Amino acid sequence: MGQYEEQVEVVEAEVISDGSQSSEKDYWRKQLKEELRAELREDYHHQLCKGVLSALGKSYNLGMMIAVVVSFSIHHSILWAIIHGLLGWFYVIYKILFGY
Repeated sequence: MGQYEEQVEVVEAEVISDGSQSSEKDYWRKQLKEELRAELREDYHHQLCKGVLSALGKSYNLGMMIAVVVSFSIHHSILWAIIHGLLGWFYVIYKILFGY
């Protein structure tokens, strides 16, 4: 008796069919396809956001490196290089617009 004492979950579902087995299979296939499409859309959206954030992070790092190099070459100060590195692209664009 111990092996049959597990609880059984009962799932209710609305089945729209004409009573034949093939129409019931078609209904469940359509349901599964819709669920899979929804999961794929969600996964695609997640991967897209992850890729965009990765690209933005790399771009920020590049701006930081350029700002540090430009700042140190102009001011010869590590403190100013750190401050301008934190500003990143803002400092680089400022130097491009208003010159060395």
